[in-house]
Formats: sequence, C-alpha cells, structure tokens
Amino acid sequence: RSRALAVQNRQRRASSSPRTLLVHALSSSSSPPVEDHGDAVEVDVDELKLLKEEKLERAGKYRAKVAGTETPEWTYARVVERRDLLPKLREVVLEVETSRELVSLRNSYCAVGKVAQVKVKGGDPVILTPSCTPFPPEEQHEALLRLRGDLRAGQTKLPEDPVTVKRKLSVLVTPEDGEVFDTQAEDEGIDEGNLSVEVGPFLGNGINLRGAIQSVYNYPTVILCAEGKGIGTAKAMIEAGMSRGSLDLCYREDVRLYYKVPNDDSVCYGNLFENWEKEFGVKTIVHTSSFLDAFDDDDTLEYEPDLTAVISLGDEEAEQSAQEMCEEAEIKLHIKSSVEQQAMLYADTGRVV
Repeated sequence: RSRALAVQNRQRRASSSPRTLLVHALSSSSSPPVEDHGDAVEVDVDELKLLKEEKLERAGKYRAKVAGTETPEWTYARVVERRDLLPKLREVVLEVETSRELVSLRNSYCAVGKVAQVKVKGGDPVILTPSCTPFPPEEQHEALLRLRGDLRAGQTKLPEDPVTVKRKLSVLVTPEDGEVFDTQAEDEGIDEGNLSVEVGPFLGNGINLRGAIQSVYNYPTVILCAEGKGIGTAKAMIEAGMSRGSLDLCYREDVRLYYKVPNDDSVCYGNLFENWEKEFGVKTIVHTSSFLDAFDDDDTLEYEPDLTAVISLGDEEAEQSAQEMCEEAEIKLHIKSSVEQQAMLYADTGRVV
C-alpha cells in the first residue's frame, strides 16, 4: 500500500511541475529491504544545467587541448642570420616556434620534403625549401604533457603560460622570393610584435620514404641525385642521421650524392662534403653534366641493381635525368621528390596532440 502511495505522489508532483525532476532513493538489490515511505527529493532541472555549465567553464582551462584545431595558423619568427651561398642564393636562418601547444603536428616541419610558407610584414606568402633536418619530436615532451592535462606528483592544476620550444629553421631563398631575400638579422629579445617574418603551416606530406627503402638490408646502396634547390633537401636528408623517418644512411654499405651544377662556381655547401662523408657515410660527387655521366665516371661505385635505390631531389628535369640513369643502370627503385608519402590522418576532436 505504501509503495502504491509513493507512485501516486510522484505522478502528482510531476504533473504539477514539468520542470522538476523527482529522485527517489531506492535500496539496492544487495541491501536488505528498507521500508519505503514515499519520500522524494526535488531537483530543479534548470539549476542542474546551470551547475553543469559552471563546472565545464571552470574545467575549460584545464582540459586537454585539441592541437590540430586550436592553434594559430601563422606564428612570428626571428631572423637569426643569413648566409650567401651563391650570388643569387641565400640561406636564411629563422628562430621559429615548434611547441605542440602552439603549432599543431599537421602544420609543423615533421618530414623531409615538406616546404615552408613564409611572409614578410604581412605580405603574400612565399614557398621556400628547408635545408635543415625536421624538428625532433623528443623536444615536445613537456608540451605534450601539458596538452594531455597530465600532472606530475605533487603538482597542482593552475593556469599556466604555454610551453615554448624554439628551433632554428634554415631555408633557401632567391631574389625571386621577394622581400624575404633582403631580410636582416634581428636582435634577440625583440618584442614579438616587432618581428618582420611570419611562418605558416608547412605544406605537403614529405617525400615518400616509407616501405622497402627503409630497410638497410634490402637497399644497402643508395644514390642521391640533387640539382638546384634540391641540394637543400639532400642536406636535410643526410643530416637527419638516425632520427624518426630518416633512411639511416650511416648504416648503408654505400651512399653517393651526385650533385649536378651548371659550373664549378655554383657549388653549395662545399665545406660540408667532407663532414657528410665522415659522419654520415655519404660521398659527394659534383658534376656539371648529367646524372648518367656522373654515374659512368664514378669508377669506385660497386652496386647490384636490385639492391640499389635512387632518390632524385630537384625539379622535373632533375627527375627525368635521374630516370635515364636508372634505366641505363637497370636500377628499378627510383624515388622522386615530387611523389609525396601517404597523408597522415589527424583527429580533430578528443585528447589529440
């Protein structure tokens, strides 16, 4: 009888106040039966919603950020220095922000072959070839902890400034690239708003270096064919060493760089060739003719066609020249810089970094 009265009491109150939720305390099945007197607790639904909104607002500053969608597209960069490589070719070194709290993975320089977007004083962006290795992910540990909302032992959640991770980015610049060619070095500590250069999302997916080429046993011999600005990409690939996504060139049996130039006065990074061979095992051969001629003149190279891979770095003409060399040498694997690797899939919601 008392249970029936309680049901009637709920129905009567619910019908008189549609915005009220009746919460009835029932005993669990594991507990001994308790006599039910029909008591109920009224909770205003609007008040519950308000409390939930306030809780979410307080937690907003502590939640894990979605770095793929909540970071700015462009960040300021400081011009550190510029080096004249050739009369009409310079290497500009920028100090850029790489923190995953401020630059999402999809917008970062994370693979050899991606190209940079740079603009000066709010002008139109220009696309430039990086000549340095991709930014190492190991430096993102602190930023990733912050993004995930993780805490160390004894640490209290408090609003904190983003973790900054500065790295040097070197790019190749010609007079055709506009104002960036004439940028001057800027003092360290200059206010961010006074910096003249901005760096945007890096474009492309990077050269397709995945698959069988990753195995040093499948392809112990690797030939790099570089021309023009492709020497910058070759430099990045060589100096990547054993970092993530690299080819571990120092563990290959024989690695050659055929560097095609118009004349002997057009050689870039000539002072680095000796170090590349000593530290990374890459022997550089400069040639003023075709890659095929460089291959024919290289009497010290011993290779097996099925165990040799060719990577061409440069424009379409460079790729065609490298392909002619592959056909003549019966080398089957030719990786072109214009062929990008499969695009990465980035999640845009949830605890994503």
